[in-house]
Amino acid sequence: MKTDTFSHRPRAAALVLGIFCFAVGTAAVSSQPRRRHRPFPNADHTPAPAGSPLRGLNKTELAAFEAGEESFTEVETPETGLGPMFNARGCAECHVQGGVGGSSADLGVSRVTRIGRLLNGVFDPLTEQGGMLLQARSLRELDPTFPYGGEVVPRDATLVSHRVTTPLFGAGLIEAIPPAEIVRRADPLGRNPDHIAGVPNMVRNPETGALEVGRFGWKAHVSDLHVFAGDAYLNEVGVTSATFPDESLPQGRPLPPGYDQIEGIEADEEDVDGVAAFMRFLAPPPAKPLDGAARQGQQLFVSVGCAACHTPSMRTGNSPVAALRNQNVPLFSDLLIHDMGDQLADGMVMGQASGRQWRTAPLWGLSKRKFLLHDGRATSIEQAILLHGGEGIPSVNRLRRLSVRDQNALLAFLGSL
Repeated sequence: MKTDTFSHRPRAAALVLGIFCFAVGTAAVSSQPRRRHRPFPNADHTPAPAGSPLRGLNKTELAAFEAGEESFTEVETPETGLGPMFNARGCAECHVQGGVGGSSADLGVSRVTRIGRLLNGVFDPLTEQGGMLLQARSLRELDPTFPYGGEVVPRDATLVSHRVTTPLFGAGLIEAIPPAEIVRRADPLGRNPDHIAGVPNMVRNPETGALEVGRFGWKAHVSDLHVFAGDAYLNEVGVTSATFPDESLPQGRPLPPGYDQIEGIEADEEDVDGVAAFMRFLAPPPAKPLDGAARQGQQLFVSVGCAACHTPSMRTGNSPVAALRNQNVPLFSDLLIHDMGDQLADGMVMGQASGRQWRTAPLWGLSKRKFLLHDGRATSIEQAILLHGGEGIPSVNRLRRLSVRDQNALLAFLGSL
């Protein structure tokens, strides 16, 4: 990596943002038994800090984590509810980088596409054409007689956004942060010197009907892990649940008769609860020890303004799970959504997040990721920083004015996370 990156390299080209997010359900027992299948061969089950359970779980919680990992790594088939349209045959197909539950390891496998259009200045999610998320694969992979292939971007779509898989390490700690702890950091009028105007994305929980603080997904458009799990089952794998009981139809067209092998709900409560438990009890990624340069970079991270959004630590509240109760959470995020400018705008409206707003991405586990930003276009920390616009501009400008030595110290600190 060149040492004069921030001071002299031109700004990188514009990005189109994107996400692969898990999302919903409490599922009823299906009318047919769900059969287990071998885990994906690239799912890393060797003992390692990343992909391990939280320390301090009791026997019941550890058993729930292990059972959830089995569901998370299961390979779905039409007999267990796969399809008719899907992006993956199971969670671990995409959540694999750095360990089971990680981020994208291969853009060709795990980057998905979201679409929409502006109609008279109002965002249209193209519901009648199958909705915002394209399912790029179909049952034709397994049955050549299935009449539809994977979905493609329709002509009516004026907005196209790509998304990569977000890592799930430490998700239960994020879920355990009290809503008030997130909301109190909001500054919608940007009255601070850098005019940073982070706000919570208040989203409707489909299971309770309540308006809740969003905290998961690239736009913080999901409020809890049970909803996150059910939504992923439906939208990524094509498996219905009690919260999401309707199949994703091929580009909005009716499902041909005879291809849905399970009538009614496909994911039973055990599977949705299990995947949620696996994510909830998944340990956060460990940081590397800091050397002298990284310690200096840690101070610069604060002085240039990065910590104004990438909050180094938040604290969980009361929880029935001792391992989640009153814990410091070094996630490096305020979990608020921010206007990140034209370079990162994708036009997609999700909850109360506009097409220019994104959740502050947690930075813990940064060193374990291959692809950065919503669409994975950045493959280095340096590239990702330079693409920050909007509310991030003051910090980027201060960083550019640092000496080469200080810039490298900051990169050393970020590389330790």
